[in-house]
Amino acid sequence: MSVWDKVKEFFGAAGTTPLTLEERLKRLELLLGFPIDNSALFLEAITHQSAISRFSKLKRSNQRLEFLGDAVLGMVVAEYLFKNFPDDDEGHLTKFRVRLVDKEALYRTALNMKYDKIVLFDKRFIKNNRSGLKSILADAMESLIGAIYLDQGLKKTEELIEKWIIDIIDFSKDSNYKGQLLEIAHKQGYGNPVYELVNVKGPDHERTFTVAVLLKGKRIAAGTGQNKKSAEQQAAKEALRVWKDAVNSL
Repeated sequence: MSVWDKVKEFFGAAGTTPLTLEERLKRLELLLGFPIDNSALFLEAITHQSAISRFSKLKRSNQRLEFLGDAVLGMVVAEYLFKNFPDDDEGHLTKFRVRLVDKEALYRTALNMKYDKIVLFDKRFIKNNRSGLKSILADAMESLIGAIYLDQGLKKTEELIEKWIIDIIDFSKDSNYKGQLLEIAHKQGYGNPVYELVNVKGPDHERTFTVAVLLKGKRIAAGTGQNKKSAEQQAAKEALRVWKDAVNSL
């Protein structure tokens, strides 16, 4: 059984009984996939200001960790974009970064991770207001990032950000090289481009993917990236660059 299956099983068996602080930390460990060294730090990360009065063990809300996590998230995302989109200008990189670090993205991430089941807050505080919940969960995600950074270091923090935030974004909505290639291929009668994963190198936390793009079964270009989506975009971008020579050889 995978770690994620264990997490889902744990959530499913929890029922409706209010969770203790220890149970919340146990869930968080299952979710993150590593043991928590500093329990007090992660209790702080999951605690919204509205929950302070509920538990005598809680001394501080997650606002300070939110401040740190926001900075760490911005740094990790900026470095990722800088490395993976070497030909994009500052304006384009900024658009990508905004999509990855805004409250909507962090809120969706918290829901996808089931982190909303762990965060401590008083429901009366949001009054069934989605925007209030969105703000609480987005801030709690930044706090979690800050806690992981202090407890585990930068590498583990990068792994979480890439897995749960970066890898779920479809960058083709902005640099739509795949869309451009599909359009020109159809227009000129070559059918749908096919993307084929041809190689994966490196350890789990530093993998490099190579993807080839084929037209009518023939490889016309290839691209690399730190995930399959970015590698496909780079392959499409290269195919557009060599388009005339590529189709002449078909």
